Amino acid sequence: MSESDRWIELEPEAFADNGHPILRAMRGTLILVRLNQIDANDEMTSYEILAGQLIRANRSEGFVLSLVGKKSGQELFLPLVPAAFNLQPPGQYMLSCGSVIENPVFLGAFDVYRPS
Repeated sequence: MSESDRWIELEPEAFADNGHPILRAMRGTLILVRLNQIDANDEMTSYEILAGQLIRANRSEGFVLSLVGKKSGQELFLPLVPAAFNLQPPGQYMLSCGSVIENPVFLGAFDVYRPS
């Protein structure tokens, strides 16, 4: 999939501008992410909880997180939709890999649809 096709399923107006105030506030912060796996019947089959530092955000790549925990060094690409994120209360949170992170600033949740 090319970068320009990465988020083709989203409406263009859902994307934030690079200078959006929320993007500026999120840059460099630790973000907790829940990825829900949805099957062809619109049922959640599983989920994964990841975390990473927001290293860049742009329209072609979306939010790019540098993952922490056992997936450290990998990047996660998410849609550039600030409304998908909420402030997260301070505390300790366990990732799917078993690592524990402390005090992520934001939480984002996304549904990943699998047709089969």
